[in-house]
Amino acid sequence: MPTRPPKASPARGLTPRAVSDLLSHARASNADLRPDAEPLGVTLPRVTREVEAQDEEGLAARLLAVWSDTVRAHVEAGTHEVSLSGGVDSAALCAMAARHAPGEARAWTMDVHFADAGERSNARRMAQVTGAELVDVHIPDSVLPDLFEHAVLANQTVILNARAVASYVFYLEARRQGAGPVLLSGAGADEVLQGTPGALASAKARVDEDRALAVRALRLEAMAAVDNLRAPLRAGSRDHEEAPGAARGAVDNSGSALDGAPHGDQESKPAAGHAPSGNGGRDQSVGRREDSTPVDNLRTVSGHRNSDHASHGPPVDNLGTVLASLPAPWELSQEEALPSEELRYAKWVLTELILPPELRGARAHGLTVRTPYLDEGFARVALALPESVLLRDGFGKWLFRHAVRSLVPDEVRLARKTPRYGHTALSSPVRSRWLELYRAWLSPSRLDSLQVVNTQGVLGLMERYFRLPPDDAQAGPMDRLLMRLMSLAMLQAHTKAPP
Repeated sequence: MPTRPPKASPARGLTPRAVSDLLSHARASNADLRPDAEPLGVTLPRVTREVEAQDEEGLAARLLAVWSDTVRAHVEAGTHEVSLSGGVDSAALCAMAARHAPGEARAWTMDVHFADAGERSNARRMAQVTGAELVDVHIPDSVLPDLFEHAVLANQTVILNARAVASYVFYLEARRQGAGPVLLSGAGADEVLQGTPGALASAKARVDEDRALAVRALRLEAMAAVDNLRAPLRAGSRDHEEAPGAARGAVDNSGSALDGAPHGDQESKPAAGHAPSGNGGRDQSVGRREDSTPVDNLRTVSGHRNSDHASHGPPVDNLGTVLASLPAPWELSQEEALPSEELRYAKWVLTELILPPELRGARAHGLTVRTPYLDEGFARVALALPESVLLRDGFGKWLFRHAVRSLVPDEVRLARKTPRYGHTALSSPVRSRWLELYRAWLSPSRLDSLQVVNTQGVLGLMERYFRLPPDDAQAGPMDRLLMRLMSLAMLQAHTKAPP
């Protein structure tokens, strides 16, 4: 695996405004931090969910038919390879690809220490059921800190945890072992089929935690960069806005639409469990934040209160007041606001967290990743389904799980999303290597180059973070902040200063 410093095209340096906006979630999009960043092209149909379900079996049959047509278009275009995590989304994708290309499907799965054991078992089960060839890509823990910088530059935006680095390494090794040139991914299913009950509330809690820490990470002079934040920000506070009226469409990570197929792109990860059974079947139910279980910090958040970054009094100075009054980032002013908060949130989480590691990370290795769940035809049907057929007995994606019952065994189809601690540097088997990386990139000179960072405040947070036990409720939020700052320092180091 490569260890040489990655090369990056010189570009205009990160502005102080971009840095402060990102840390305080004051941008509608962080995925365009660099002016030369390739667009992700996330376009969701402007539809809203129907209020009531008239015929659930009819809706399930229609959903399955549209899913079949969507995957068949990709298979007929020559794509027979699937990224298989073992969750219901990738399992249904693998099964449908194998149905349309009997004996030709090949599934790629990831062996990394924080991969869910139940999902890995389910991936093997799906390969047996479908007859797909299964290729297990082993990712040593030691390469994750070594390739963090490579992953940041490939993603062209900040990285929140090691899962995004693992995705980069997964596609690197899959390509070396003969994958591609095109793979199908189950990403986007959660966003169009309400796969994670309570995701929106968890995301808002995470934003609150991040903003509370941002007060300690930013200089008070950063107020000059985040002024007037209570007022709508032009074009979502983007530093590098594309031309008005520019053509947009759901694209794969090659940057072009799939001929003859619905357009779109990307996945998430469930775990193991049993069938729905009344109130006992809870996926990720939302209760009081102080009672919530810490979960994967890629999509959701540790809900525990703690003294290190929770607000126990009035916001800190003017900066704290401004940050506390900001709406969620997906609700900031945009030129083309989508008609519902669900859609605005879905676009935000896809653009910020889900798609960059998949699409841009794979593209760096010459792979094109396509995401059928985000293809326009399927997404339009999925996003119009009534909520009552999607959220049931604590399950997300209920109607889809029901629709694919002929394709996916029950132990996979009805596996529950289990809350789990997000992978942080503290919980890694190579913890010392991660901490070395933090010290190297969060040095005073690196932090000072970002111009708006409270260097001593961040160094104090970092030293406190190093002393935390891995399962501490503070670890996830602090790790997100430190990884964001490290990503920003890396991006800055590979750019030219503004003229």
